[in-house]
Amino acid sequence: MEIFNIELINVAVTVVVALAGLVTKQAMSYLKKKGVLKQLESHKVIVDIAVNAVEQMYKKNHGEEKLNLAKMEIIKLAKAKKIKISEKELDLMIESAVKEMNKTIKEEMKK
Repeated sequence: MEIFNIELINVAVTVVVALAGLVTKQAMSYLKKKGVLKQLESHKVIVDIAVNAVEQMYKKNHGEEKLNLAKMEIIKLAKAKKIKISEKELDLMIESAVKEMNKTIKEEMKK
């Protein structure tokens, strides 16, 4: 009976893993079809450009000032490209870009 339970659990785990893979594949396909991934990638490119530019051009500024400058630059670029970015997306993407930039800087300093 115990062996039967172990085999049943193994089969159940295999089925769950297979279903998770299938759901992930379908979700990615759906998102690609809707253009969501391409849209997010274009947002990320704009944000990365603006964050790096602000970091380079306004080295004397800090914190909130740089954040506001980055937001203004991103909004300008987005309007020029007719891309809509919500305030929440803007904040999250800036934070992500800054984190990525800081991580890269730390890695380079370790070398």
